[in-house]
Amino acid sequence: MRIVSSEAITQVLRRNRKIPALMSRDLSFSCRGQPINEDALFQYSNGRFLTDEKHQFLKRYVKFNVRQLCDVVVSLTKNGAAVCKIDKMEGGFSKAFLITTEDGMEVVAKIPCPNAGRARYSTASEAAVLQYVSLNTTIPVPKILAWCADPSNPVGAEYIIMEKAPGIQLFSVWDDITALDRLNLIKGLTRLENQLATIRFPAYGSLYFRHSISKTSERIILDSSVDPSGLFCVGPACGPAWTDGISPTDIQPDIDAGPWPTLLKFGLGLVQRSIARTRLRPAANTMPALHGAVQDHITLLNASEKLLPILTKHSPLLDRSQATMWHTDLHMGNIFVSEEDHTQVMCLIDWQSTSISPLFLQARWPAFLRPPDGYSEGMKHPKLPENFDDLDADEKNIALFENNRATSAKAYEVATYLNNRDAYTARWKIFEPLREYFSRIGDTWDDGVVPLRNCLIRLVESWEQMGIPDSCPIHYTSAEIATHRRQLSEYSQWYEIQDFAQKYLDTDAEGWIPPGADWTKKQFQNKALLELMIERLKAQKTEGEVRQIWPFPL
Repeated sequence: MRIVSSEAITQVLRRNRKIPALMSRDLSFSCRGQPINEDALFQYSNGRFLTDEKHQFLKRYVKFNVRQLCDVVVSLTKNGAAVCKIDKMEGGFSKAFLITTEDGMEVVAKIPCPNAGRARYSTASEAAVLQYVSLNTTIPVPKILAWCADPSNPVGAEYIIMEKAPGIQLFSVWDDITALDRLNLIKGLTRLENQLATIRFPAYGSLYFRHSISKTSERIILDSSVDPSGLFCVGPACGPAWTDGISPTDIQPDIDAGPWPTLLKFGLGLVQRSIARTRLRPAANTMPALHGAVQDHITLLNASEKLLPILTKHSPLLDRSQATMWHTDLHMGNIFVSEEDHTQVMCLIDWQSTSISPLFLQARWPAFLRPPDGYSEGMKHPKLPENFDDLDADEKNIALFENNRATSAKAYEVATYLNNRDAYTARWKIFEPLREYFSRIGDTWDDGVVPLRNCLIRLVESWEQMGIPDSCPIHYTSAEIATHRRQLSEYSQWYEIQDFAQKYLDTDAEGWIPPGADWTKKQFQNKALLELMIERLKAQKTEGEVRQIWPFPL
């Protein structure tokens, strides 16, 4: 099938608005094997939330014209077969529908939710990324059949229609894969990642088709060495971080969202974003005493900005800062493997919000290969504890599980060293506070002032060790550092409570509970864990203080 342009699809649909949609009379809607009605297609049903649930549902609600979406699908068929089935799937940022026609064709339609990022731009970028990766690498990705980034189209929403991914999701077979097959699969993934690491883009931002970015000031054209087709450009960043807490649909004009031709301008854009969020004062995650007032954030960010001109010409950082596109959400649900050969990757899905960023920020552990606590980086091979034989059955099972996790992580670390040396160096051979500095300066309102201030103090204290010839432009007195250490201790306790709650409730910072879990049981567990924490901390904090910092209010 050929890709149908968004303009062509829109014109066809508008000419045929009065023609009955090509849907089967027996059209059925389902979700996870259960029948649903049409209205349920628009709502979020992939779980519940322990905190601010009404808002969480609202930012994942999308209404669209189902009839017109079916017409788009039918226009892609060879014989005009009607749509007979729509199976709803979804993630945290998009609706996804497996659509089946009467002749057996299956396609996936993705519609972004309001929280997916910058309107129009995020869809246009995802479509460009999939096409670029398909044209310029051997990484298997879904083939796009049609897309439209203009929500005023007859469907009434942005959409991408693509072929169904071949194969099966990795999580369905991971536990049955032999150690050798896991190793070969991991090696294969690092080779695919290496293909992305070797593409040097001319700027940081997001990837687009050239025709998607009308303003020449908003785009930087790719050189023919990385874009032989001449179709693509680097444009503004469009992920959720650039709209969340700032604007539900777009970026404020006083924020430079890219494209950024230099690391310095990239960093300045992050600072501007953080200041904008601070001034708008969205709901904060941290407790008020640690979060800091608006002026605290601005003062800290202004200090951070003073470091940028110096740090961005620091050679060890610059050498690992090449503008790189990366799949930053490689969990087992996004990896499809062959049913016959589980070491063969058939498709990598969900490239939404893919950015072009410095390699030292992009290179990371895939979600399913993150190492356990106590993991030793380097060439030291994981081993079972020396007292393994003395452990009881439950303790042995835990030790075996943790050792398997560490072994898989080590396989990825070593395979990255062998197959993707640039990514290895950017991930494991950079002074950690430098990486943390760039990851913190764009989001102080989320985590409060303490983590970034701690990062700045570490940089100031390590200035000579880093070999930077310029003098450090910021300083902290002994009294300021002592005050910070006390706040850091409080912050660490707050963080441990957040981590404790998320770990034992098996959830994330938003309190997401998957649809298969027992909601009533989770609410009971949340209450019981809070009561346990109140009892543990009764010598240090009042019940009211513990309730204030507990992440999931009752």
